[in-house]
Amino acid sequence: MSELNNILLVDVGNTRIKYMRGHDSQIRYVSDLNSLPCNEFDEVRIATVSRTHEIEAWGQSIPARVQIAKVRKEHRGLSVAYEDVSRLGVDRWLAMLALWVERNRAFGVVDLGTAITADFVDSSGNHSGGYIVPGYRLMKQALGKNTDQVGFGGNSSEQKLGLNTEECVDHGINRLVYSFLTDLIKTEGDGSAFVLTGGDAEKVMRTGSVTNTEIDESLVIRGLRYCFE
Repeated sequence: MSELNNILLVDVGNTRIKYMRGHDSQIRYVSDLNSLPCNEFDEVRIATVSRTHEIEAWGQSIPARVQIAKVRKEHRGLSVAYEDVSRLGVDRWLAMLALWVERNRAFGVVDLGTAITADFVDSSGNHSGGYIVPGYRLMKQALGKNTDQVGFGGNSSEQKLGLNTEECVDHGINRLVYSFLTDLIKTEGDGSAFVLTGGDAEKVMRTGSVTNTEIDESLVIRGLRYCFE
């Protein structure tokens, strides 16, 4: 896999772009595609859920070969539960792929991003299915759009009773998320490894409310190492 040294791995999300150089373990961030160090690499592998057309147009302006990851029904021993794999977010698939190839054991993986997604894979590499619920930001936005006098301030990790509207929103959403994750571990984990990723993973772990878990922030990017083989 030494050829990966000439490949740039890029995760283009809804709010930020992160990348990794070949086998490098350090994640770096840029604000736009043009800020990526593409001229140093022969190939750029990209994961994106919603910005495919933008990336295809951008790819024509750089000398490196650009490959955009797509979900496969069967790959490297991982079998996807969806009948229509085009309906499965590529970020979810890449996270599962990285964990399966590198660990080869049963696991649950939760991505705490714009949406919160949870997926489970058994010890044979079969994707059992998953869940999708709104993430922190989406829940706050829904309250702000549909309820008068609900503020957006605050980023507390507390679950106690709120003493103002902002605290009530923050603490209530925290309680929903922590209860959801705790229930998942109890009912779906079945002794499997349970991994958190995504922008809000650190916030969840700081509380100590969700136990028997670990954080792995580079899953989607590492999945790009294996998806084109």
